[in-house]
Amino acid sequence: MCAFRAAAAVQKTFDFGTIEPTIHADEEEAQRACIETIEAWASLARCKDVRVLFTGPHNFRKKILPTYKGNRKGGKPLAYWATVRAVKERFKCDEVDGLEADDLMGILATSEGHEDSIVVTLDKDLRTVPGRHFNPVKDAKPCIITPSQANLKWFTQTLTGDTTDNYAGCPGIGPKRAEAILKGWDGRSLTAGWKMVVEAYKSKKLTEADALVQARVAKILTRDDYDKESKEVILWGLKGPQRLKLEDVMK
Repeated sequence: MCAFRAAAAVQKTFDFGTIEPTIHADEEEAQRACIETIEAWASLARCKDVRVLFTGPHNFRKKILPTYKGNRKGGKPLAYWATVRAVKERFKCDEVDGLEADDLMGILATSEGHEDSIVVTLDKDLRTVPGRHFNPVKDAKPCIITPSQANLKWFTQTLTGDTTDNYAGCPGIGPKRAEAILKGWDGRSLTAGWKMVVEAYKSKKLTEADALVQARVAKILTRDDYDKESKEVILWGLKGPQRLKLEDVMK
């Protein structure tokens, strides 16, 4: 996220009357801005150690929903990859092919030995992961998301969908309608909350299987959703989990 924003900020387009415009980007400026942003965010979150997470080339969610993020057109800004290289030289970084950066943050934040970690991002979707969170633009200090709050956010996303990531959710349901549907559910019993979600989908002539697809792409992985040894994503389901090998994602 930081690398993309920094690279986009320094990119300029010039029209000299030729067939194609000229695009210029100051790589050094993008690198400097990105590193300064990461260090500033860490300082605001009162963190001494930083780990930057990157999304791998492939995405397991496209095996579940082929249209996932299919609305994103165009490539990266010119200075993006040079900025990424600079970040990887400066900080400890992780990347797993098949997983998104969000998933790596969710897995790390809920793993043993990382109880004091803070998820620092502008992305509201991470609030589906329990733990300590910090949005450097909106928050004055880190806040704690409980497992119940995370579940409520997750099932809300399952109902509303996310146009940015190109999954639809339940037709005609926005945030206020989702809140009304889940009213009275405290986020604890997934069975109780899931019944509400499925009923909403059935009211739109859809099935539980349709709801499950949306829930699985909406769910950011935690330590219980990924088997590091076998490199398998453990897909959620009340009737029992399913395992998806990351090597199959890359085919």
